[in-house]
Amino acid sequence: MSAGARVTLVRVRRTATTAVVVAALVAVWGAATARGDSDPASDVLPVQNVFVPYQPRVSQTMQKTLRGVTAAAAKAGFPIKVAIIATPDDLGGVPDFFNKPQPYARYLGAEISFSKPQPLLVVMPDGLGTYKAGPRAAAAVQGLTVEKGADGMAATAVKGIERLAAAAGHKLGSFKSGGGGSGGSSTALIFAGPLVLLVIVLAVVSYRRMGREDEELEEEEQPA
Repeated sequence: MSAGARVTLVRVRRTATTAVVVAALVAVWGAATARGDSDPASDVLPVQNVFVPYQPRVSQTMQKTLRGVTAAAAKAGFPIKVAIIATPDDLGGVPDFFNKPQPYARYLGAEISFSKPQPLLVVMPDGLGTYKAGPRAAAAVQGLTVEKGADGMAATAVKGIERLAAAAGHKLGSFKSGGGGSGGSSTALIFAGPLVLLVIVLAVVSYRRMGREDEELEEEEQPA
């Protein structure tokens, strides 16, 4: 193959590689966004302890308190997670579950349980729902009124976790603000991030390889 033909081939391969990388990035981001839209809490809770509403937002202070109480519960042998659902938008593709905390708790609990059942507390404006939180869970949260507003729902969740832990025989120690995680708009990034990084690494490797081929071509083109 002549040097000119090889140059053309390298340029064609470079253009094709760029197109593939761009297409892969678009596909990865689209898939992650679609997954996040299906049921945001089921995407967040496998990797974090707390899912909070998109709007209205829970204050940073209350988010830290939620993370603290779930961390304390886990330390006490009661690893519960909590989803606060303020509007149908927080349910993504399953908005019919809004203000149906117990049916949604069963649905979400099954979604985030893998090797074993995952205890869960769901807080909605209309009430609370639980999943695999112990045989006395329903009685423990019965009569607990959901406070108004995003922070009020978060405060209700803290009380609910404390009651559920006590009913299951787990005494929570004092807990500090911090630990765990909170949900919301970062759902797509959680799942897309590693895939995007992989695509970038592959792109860098491909470009380096093509760069070496360019250098070899330049050497061949130089007169002896």
